[in-house]
Amino acid sequence: MNKIASLAAAAALSLPSLASAQNMLASDPDTIVNFFVEEGADVERTVDNAGDPKLRIEYYGTDFVLYFYGCSDNVNCKSVQFFSGYKTNGSVRKGKINDWNADNRYARGYISEGGSARIEHDLYLGSAGMHPDDFAAVVGKWTGAQGEFETFIDW
Repeated sequence: MNKIASLAAAAALSLPSLASAQNMLASDPDTIVNFFVEEGADVERTVDNAGDPKLRIEYYGTDFVLYFYGCSDNVNCKSVQFFSGYKTNGSVRKGKINDWNADNRYARGYISEGGSARIEHDLYLGSAGMHPDDFAAVVGKWTGAQGEFETFIDW
């Protein structure tokens, strides 16, 4: 084996195997908790009003909630929803939120019945889940959209 081939083989052996990376699974909330903890986030694991898993996350200056959906008896969930709400007391018009939604593909905004501005992003993980690198990309899109939304509503 030549020197370049030997170096390439050694480099390939030193890389983590993609097959060994644990997918993010809504059916196993610990995979998601561990992801955020390893990223340096503070995570509080709770349950929502229906008893389904719910995570409160503080991540690099952003705070949001991760709700779990498509659950059977509060386990074996299939999807998650990134959520953040802002008490704006009706200062953000619905027409302005419609403008946001027209210009943004992944995250959507709306105004609650109480007049608060809210933003959400749904993610279907299914049975197989999502590779951590892809999940990290989604988290990046979410936190970017969240910051842009806060600017948009003059938060």
